[in-house]
Amino acid sequence: MPVLSDKISEALQNGYHCSQVMMWLSLELRDIHDPMVIRAMGGLAMGMFSAKTCGTLTGAACTLSSYFPRNEGESEPETYRAPVNEFVSWFKDQFGALDCLDLVENDQGQIQRFCPIMMEKCFAKIVEILEAHGIDPTR
Repeated sequence: MPVLSDKISEALQNGYHCSQVMMWLSLELRDIHDPMVIRAMGGLAMGMFSAKTCGTLTGAACTLSSYFPRNEGESEPETYRAPVNEFVSWFKDQFGALDCLDLVENDQGQIQRFCPIMMEKCFAKIVEILEAHGIDPTR
């Protein structure tokens, strides 16, 4: 995979939101093309367009859970709860807040400066968590 910051820049230039970038990076890593999933992730962007829970955070949680298979009719796999909880705790410690408004104060300049760096750190953490749980992030 090319340098992570370059991939994030590419995704942002293609008009993806923060939440979409998290999943797009993961799908690219797994060589999966699924535009519907990327579109669906858009609803989480910018704190669900209300400056609530950060789209990078919710996008990362969805991305992590996508690595835990669930077949039609099966109950929810609980194995992804610990990795998601680990990520949320790390995010709060790393960035000091969970809400978009608290992170960037709806300042477009702050969003452009801070969010790509945050996305890069978050995706690296997703990979780290997956590997620590014995999951190959390319599968």
